[in-house]
Amino acid sequence: MKSLVSKILIFRLKQLWRLFKQVGFVRIILLALIIAGFLAFELPDLISGNHLLAVLIYTLIILPIHLLRKDQGFLRKLDFSKEAILEGEYHALALPYSLYLVYFQQWTAIFIGHLLITIIPLLPSIKVEKRYRVNNQFVKWIPVNLFEWRSYFRQRKFFLFICCVLAGLLSAYAIAIPIALLILVASFSEAFTHIESKELVESYPRNLNFLWSKLKDHSIFIHLLFLPFYALFMLFHLELWYILVLLLIIIECSICFCLLFKYSWFGYAKSEIHNQIPFAIFFISTILFFPVGIAFLYFYWKKAIKALPVYVKN
Repeated sequence: MKSLVSKILIFRLKQLWRLFKQVGFVRIILLALIIAGFLAFELPDLISGNHLLAVLIYTLIILPIHLLRKDQGFLRKLDFSKEAILEGEYHALALPYSLYLVYFQQWTAIFIGHLLITIIPLLPSIKVEKRYRVNNQFVKWIPVNLFEWRSYFRQRKFFLFICCVLAGLLSAYAIAIPIALLILVASFSEAFTHIESKELVESYPRNLNFLWSKLKDHSIFIHLLFLPFYALFMLFHLELWYILVLLLIIIECSICFCLLFKYSWFGYAKSEIHNQIPFAIFFISTILFFPVGIAFLYFYWKKAIKALPVYVKN
């Protein structure tokens, strides 16, 4: 058992090191500063006397990781309980946040949070969707030029179904729809990990027109998809309209970043783009400090404008 634990620990440390090298230490430091500022100046006011929010943060940290991880098939092959391994990893990930709550003496939130973490590994992985022959009629309705979303919805329909159903059932609570949509948006980067062929890029207008066309098509599609949730939020929480406006801005910026980051790597990446960590940095930065997110968008917009013509030419 000690040998297995040490091997898993070494494997995770190697993964972490590769991520650091891929993302870059400057971005890691920037993200650390943003998180530190949020923990020091914003979070204390949010969780002060609000045990529900303090507990909810545990779920927001662990649940997306559990639902979207792709190594559960590998873990089942080990001579050790998969759930025990997952629980150990999830409790370790949540430990810094628990220590943070200790400072504020949020003992109840810590207990309930770790109790939820113990339950999360028992939830089915998103991969179970492959075992079901769910009707793909919805995917067929997605326009061909939005092929990224066709692949994404085909692979993630179980995850999408759970989030949408919970958001609808709990829509009477003001926090339900924003949290559900943010969790969905946090997984959007997975739709933009593959580079289309040069011939497909050439079928669109060039350069600026190409990017504007892609941004417009993807934005309209996602906002139409989320329109029922926007309507539900306005129906139950009209007085909180400004939260919906902020949510719309975050969603739109996230779509833009995913596309711009993808096309900024044209000519550098061969077929697959590792965008999860850069998107996580952008997503957190945009929520906490909006101007930082705008700076990211401008930077990758300029890179995409330069990269696209070179890719088509070569």
